[in-house]
Amino acid sequence: MIKGIRSLLTETLKGKKINVFFIFFIVSFIVWTLVRLSDTYTDTIKMKVAYTNLSNDKIILGSQKNTIEAQVKTTGFRMLRQKLFKKEIEVDLKNINKVRASETYYVLSDAAINKHIYQDIEILKVFPDTLFLKLGKNKTKEVPVIHQLELAFENGYNLYDSLQIEPKTIEISGPEDVVDQLKVVYTEIRKLEDINKNIDLPLKILKNDSLTRLKYSQPTVKAIAKVDKFTEGKLSIQLRVQNLPQGYTIKLFPKEVTITYTANVSDFNNITANDFAIYCDYKDIENTNASFFIPKLGKFPKTVKSHRIENRKINFLIKK
Repeated sequence: MIKGIRSLLTETLKGKKINVFFIFFIVSFIVWTLVRLSDTYTDTIKMKVAYTNLSNDKIILGSQKNTIEAQVKTTGFRMLRQKLFKKEIEVDLKNINKVRASETYYVLSDAAINKHIYQDIEILKVFPDTLFLKLGKNKTKEVPVIHQLELAFENGYNLYDSLQIEPKTIEISGPEDVVDQLKVVYTEIRKLEDINKNIDLPLKILKNDSLTRLKYSQPTVKAIAKVDKFTEGKLSIQLRVQNLPQGYTIKLFPKEVTITYTANVSDFNNITANDFAIYCDYKDIENTNASFFIPKLGKFPKTVKSHRIENRKINFLIKK
């Protein structure tokens, strides 16, 4: 029992000695840090550049300098605060100087930089001390949007009408030379499978590396289309002959051809043979040794989505 109590007291004292050691260590470290931060140092700080007062009809071309470095002298406290709470250097583009018509430069003065650093920090050197810029015209125009959708429908389904992109055009703005070269913009590539209902899909507009400096009026567009169930039908259509010279008679074999077509279910019953016109053109065989016509489709209803003439060769007999 007595041995157990002694062991407990020994462990407690050891723990207290360790805690006291860490307290002294932390206090010593803080004091040492404060002493070091009180000293004067020379170091380099980085500062972001923010360009202001650029007129709406102008744009900075190429890659502009976005950071500068300043060699400064100050105490460790102020140096630490400057690095932790960075400020931006404002470059007022109203105060730039001309080199040539297309190029300008801006000289970074100590006074300009002093506005954006904390007090009692001495600037020794700034590099670069001059910023060179190339300004161009900022141009805006409308361009069409081209979708990159691949559609695969469930059996018996298809588009009722053409797929539409809304809006059809967007506004782009940026450097004149880039804007002039761009004729269209494209959407992301998407593949839709087993489609059996209407399409209402947002699509991102692609912007490759060469177009990063362009601004688009909107980042997305919509693909919209009505989808309906389709069925197949067949009709016999009377053949006609075009451009037959006067004084000639002609007999066709057969006189009628079968056309196979597909249409959506809601329009199917309204389609009749009178909605189609299929003909043979005498000019196709004139001054040739041809023994047959190839029939041509002259008219079909807009509600028909696909069609196929079954009889591809029409024999004939011509008399004067």
